[in-house]
Amino acid sequence: MGFNRDYNMFLHAIWVISSMSRENWELKLELFKSLGFSEDDILSVFRKQPMAFAVSKRKIKAITQLLLNTGKFDISFVVKNPNLLILSVENRLKPRLGVMKVLERRNLLLKMPNLRTVFQMTDKKFLEKYVVPYSDGVGELFVVKKASLTVEICA
Repeated sequence: MGFNRDYNMFLHAIWVISSMSRENWELKLELFKSLGFSEDDILSVFRKQPMAFAVSKRKIKAITQLLLNTGKFDISFVVKNPNLLILSVENRLKPRLGVMKVLERRNLLLKMPNLRTVFQMTDKKFLEKYVVPYSDGVGELFVVKKASLTVEICA
C-alpha cells in the first residue's frame, strides 16, 4: 500500500486492517466509492490517515456529506485532509462551520481563513480567534459551554 515501515502510520495501518473483518473492510471501501472517492483517493486517505477507516461508516458518510453540502469543499479537500474524518461532527465540524458562516455573512472577516486550519485548531484557540472577538458584533447569540469549550449558535 506504499507505507514506509519506519513511520508510525504503518503501525496505525496494521492495527486498522487487523481490527476489522474483510467484509467490513470491503463495506468501507464501497462506502467511500459511493460518496465519490476514486480508488486512488481511497488509497491516499488510507496512507495519510489509516484511522479514518476505524471510524463508523455513518460518521464517514456524515462528515463527507457535511463538507460537500457546504459547497465550499469537494472530494479532493477530504482526500488532502483525511484527519477531518476522525473529528466530531456535532462538537467540532458543525459548530465551527456555523460560526464561520455567521462571520462570513456579516463580513466580519478581513480574509476567509483556511478552513482546514479552523477545523484542526484547539477549542481554546478557535474561541479566542473566532468567537470572543466577534461575540458583541453579531446579531446571533454565541453560547459557549465552558466545560467542553463547544460553541452553539442560537438565532
